[in-house]
Amino acid sequence: MSQTKRVYQHLQTKGTITNAQAHNLYGIRHLPSVIRDIKKEFNVSIYDWTEHGKNRFGEKCWWKVYSLYEKEESKTA
Repeated sequence: MSQTKRVYQHLQTKGTITNAQAHNLYGIRHLPSVIRDIKKEFNVSIYDWTEHGKNRFGEKCWWKVYSLYEKEESKTA
């Protein structure tokens, strides 16, 4: 199974994926490239947003979350 299909299947079953999850679960080092390929191959919209938190050293950091579904908060405007 290709990385594109694997991540697309993950999005369908789990809902969201981050770069860290893609790396840990599937060995994918650059998730944005796979997301671009999913958009082209499956002709779907993929939404992303930034979440903030702390890394393992307690330092502030941020990461991008990708989903086939728009985040509820971003629908209101």
